[in-house]
Amino acid sequence: MDPYGLELFPVELWGVVLGVTATGFVIGGLLVARFGLGRNPIRTMLLLVAAMGLIGAVFTLRDWWWLYAGGIWIYMTLIPAVEASEQTVIQKVVPFETQGRVFGFAAAFESAAAPVTAFLIAPIAEFALIPYMESPAGRSAFGGLLGDGVGRGIALVFLVGGVIMILAAGAALFTRSYRVISVQYLREGLPVGGPAESDTAVSGAADPGAADPDPAEPGAATGLSADTPASQESTADRRA
Repeated sequence: MDPYGLELFPVELWGVVLGVTATGFVIGGLLVARFGLGRNPIRTMLLLVAAMGLIGAVFTLRDWWWLYAGGIWIYMTLIPAVEASEQTVIQKVVPFETQGRVFGFAAAFESAAAPVTAFLIAPIAEFALIPYMESPAGRSAFGGLLGDGVGRGIALVFLVGGVIMILAAGAALFTRSYRVISVQYLREGLPVGGPAESDTAVSGAADPGAADPDPAEPGAATGLSADTPASQESTADRRA
């Protein structure tokens, strides 16, 4: 993002753009707090990942500053929902005893993206995609889609990466892991025993003394109250 942003903006203005677009994090968090993540957060996460890939593929199709800045803002708005979905699913599906290992593996896997980008994607972009886009063959093949402005080689990198992201998210929706985790998450969200058992438990909790009579109360064990004829007769005999 930074190399392409510095192609469009001066250094000082690029810092302002990053500061303004960072408000997308706040807006995205507020939207999650207001509307939630839906019935199946893992599906929500994959759909949003596909949307992020679409944004990454189109926000550099032209060297327009407002297209790039607006795409960054929308992209950042989606990140809180994706992160919240991931955390929610892990905490709901993974047993508590093993959550630490799962969170640690997820963090390590995500952190590995930085060196992969630096040592794999960057050389491919610098020595293959960018020179190709600047060549007559590249301009002839992608000039109608990406235009002839500045940073068209970097735009091709974003386009390819966005398409791969969309395909990966779409493929994940048809995997067995997605189906198993979705079923498990939805099962964990249902009350044990169904609504009838839940209603019984709630009514019992609302009146805890209903099933346990007070031993000190006259007639509690026999079901007779102090005002019944039997109790009055016993009282009269004792007085006599």
